[in-house]
Amino acid sequence: MRAVRGALSVSACEARSAEIAKRVVTLTSFESAKMILAFSSIRREVKTHAILQAAWAAGKRVTLPRVVEGELHLHRIGADTELVEGSFGVPEPPDDAPRISPSTVDFAVVPALAVDLRGYRIGYGGGYYDRLLPLLENARSCALAFDFQLIAEVPELPIDVPVDIVVTDQRVFETP
Repeated sequence: MRAVRGALSVSACEARSAEIAKRVVTLTSFESAKMILAFSSIRREVKTHAILQAAWAAGKRVTLPRVVEGELHLHRIGADTELVEGSFGVPEPPDDAPRISPSTVDFAVVPALAVDLRGYRIGYGGGYYDRLLPLLENARSCALAFDFQLIAEVPELPIDVPVDIVVTDQRVFETP
C-alpha cells in the first residue's frame, strides 16, 4: 500500500486531499469541536494543512502529537508555530509548545496506511495511535485515507482500536 500511495502524483495527492478536507470540515463532530487533534502529513499521506487552516479560522484550538519515549504527547500549536523535525522525519511541535491533556480533545484526525469499513486501520506498525485513542475519552476519531486505501478487512489484534469515522476522497462513513 505504501508503494501504491507513493506512486500517486503530487497533484493527485493535493486534489484528493482537498476533497477529504472538504468532507472533514463539514462533519458535525468537527464543527462542534473546540480542540482538534491532527497529524503532520509526510510523503504522499493525506495532506492536513487545509483542515488545520479551517480549524483556526473557526476559532478552534489545534494540537499535534510529538513522539516522546515511544508515546504520543499532545502539544497545542498555532498557525505561526514553527514545527521541528521529529521522530521518523515527521514535523512535530517544539518541546516547549504547551502540553495538552488527551481528555480535552473533541475531534481527532488520524492517519491510515489502510483502513476497513469497521474503522480498523494499519499505520506504520508502532501502535502509537492505538495507545493514544483510548485516552481520547471525549473525542470522535476520524481516519483519513484515499479511497484506494480502503481494504476489505484489516487483521486486528487485541491492542487495535477502531476509529469512529472514515473519510476518503470519495466517501464518509461512520463505523459500527
